[in-house]
Amino acid sequence: MSPRKRIILLISIMAAIGLIIETITITLLFLTAFNEQKEILRHIVTSQARLIEAVARFDRVHSPNYAGGATQATLSQIMDAHFHYKGFGDTGEFTLAQRHGDNIVFILSHRHDDIYQLRPVPFNSKLAEPSRLALMGKSGTLVGLDYRGVKVLAAYEPVQGLNWGIVAKIDMSEMRAPFVKAAIISAILGMIAIIAGTIIFVRLTNPLINSLNRTVAELEEALDNVNRLSGLLPICASCKKIRDDQGYWTQIESYIKEHSEAEFSHSICPDCVRKLYGDLGKKKPEPRM
Repeated sequence: MSPRKRIILLISIMAAIGLIIETITITLLFLTAFNEQKEILRHIVTSQARLIEAVARFDRVHSPNYAGGATQATLSQIMDAHFHYKGFGDTGEFTLAQRHGDNIVFILSHRHDDIYQLRPVPFNSKLAEPSRLALMGKSGTLVGLDYRGVKVLAAYEPVQGLNWGIVAKIDMSEMRAPFVKAAIISAILGMIAIIAGTIIFVRLTNPLINSLNRTVAELEEALDNVNRLSGLLPICASCKKIRDDQGYWTQIESYIKEHSEAEFSHSICPDCVRKLYGDLGKKKPEPRM
């Protein structure tokens, strides 16, 4: 793998690691906020249920002559309070329901579309799951469908003595929205940072990569030259010609010159001088002065 490809691979790995860390971080933050919101809703319905029970006990003692009875007196006060405060956040709301036969009947008007206002829901329906559990005498939290068929985070609690069920809920889409937005912004900023870092890194490392490439090319060329003159060379024992790969005999000078960058300059050694020229090749004594 070339150095450039290694750098690209390294940058890709770093980007993937950054994305994984970002995903884990945002997921942990969402789970923390989710659990906190769940506890808040649980506290709200518990306190509201106990408050309604206290109001009902008071009305049974002090408002027995109220038109419709003590229960109606309690309901009137709850509806008045609900009129002035229907919910929280963009989608959060309270619902108060009671069971009439096989239907769940909502006592308080809903915060959302009027089409759903006070419309009963079959008790065995998949809708209004938190209210159904509250009317069954159960308390807790869940992620389920409300009366609209929208997935919500809800806390539910029965109201003792009145056979009512109170629910505090918020849409899951509202819960997820800030974290989805944060994830998108973080991803965009992360990509910008990665691209900018990549450009800077490439500009700083390009001269080094080019230098390395030139060095590698020079080393490969040198190694190739060495390999050309390595191994066994068939050479004539008499005339010293060398047999090449094609089987031709060539002068040793020609062979080395062809397979290397060496150049030859011709001279004659002392042994050959004596052999060829005899005494003529001996050095003449210098005359005495």
